[in-house]
Amino acid sequence: MPVRPDALGGAVTPTAPAATTTRPLGRRAGGANPAGMVLALVRRDLGDPRQFRLPLLLDLAFGVVNLVVFLFISRVLTPSAGTDLAHSPSYFDFVAVGITFLLVLQAASTQLTSRVIREQRSGTLELLAAQPVPVSALAIGTAGYPFLFTLLRAGVYLAILGSVLGLRTEHADWWGVTVVLVAGSAAMMGVGIALAAFTVAVGHGDGAARLFVVGLSFVSGTYFPVSELPGPLPQLTIVLPSRIALDGLRAALTGGDWIGSAGVLLGATALLLPLSSWAFGRALRLAAGRGTLKRD
Repeated sequence: MPVRPDALGGAVTPTAPAATTTRPLGRRAGGANPAGMVLALVRRDLGDPRQFRLPLLLDLAFGVVNLVVFLFISRVLTPSAGTDLAHSPSYFDFVAVGITFLLVLQAASTQLTSRVIREQRSGTLELLAAQPVPVSALAIGTAGYPFLFTLLRAGVYLAILGSVLGLRTEHADWWGVTVVLVAGSAAMMGVGIALAAFTVAVGHGDGAARLFVVGLSFVSGTYFPVSELPGPLPQLTIVLPSRIALDGLRAALTGGDWIGSAGVLLGATALLLPLSSWAFGRALRLAAGRGTLKRD
């Protein structure tokens, strides 16, 4: 009887030949605990020392330099009279929130798709798909580490912005900031899993992810108010979770009403996560049928 490593725990366990396996890909086995499997995948990533140390410090340093650049840009540029900065007291306060949430957009796009591509090339995704793991647990567990890491970075950036770079936070509702940031990240996780499904089924996910983050940041109000967008775009983008999250974060930091934004984001999460998990499962089945779950 052949043996193979357990992709979740690393233990070597005997397995039946592949020809005798009848469980459909991603189907939950009896007694399987989806929450425990999500935690197992997250612990696997947290236990990898390559995720921390120098890469973490370099990433934080790059983000701080980016914020400093926009601090000096804001001192040179003055928005025209009547520009809607979403109640932000200055352009720097406006764009600083946008850059902070841009981390979430990057986690939902380039970081998650890069992780899936690495899992495919190493053969780990193929092993995980063969485990008795529900597709939703596999999708959320794979996305878990990038988003936890992003929330940590966002918290560090907000602390630096408030204590060093002069972000106005005297009226901030920090409970609201936390709720909107977590709810916005959860909603964007659903979008990111859909991108991961595209990566598994079609390939070329890295290029699609870069285009996605540039386009979404452009129309969501990351660097400039959405009111400056041409034509009907300001009205069309009102349904984007990224725009809703940015509006909610800016409102929470200025003492405004953030509850409506948080409620919409939670509703979007309840819709997007099941749909994207279903799409991820379909992508796994399609790739398994084509023999492309492992790519060179």
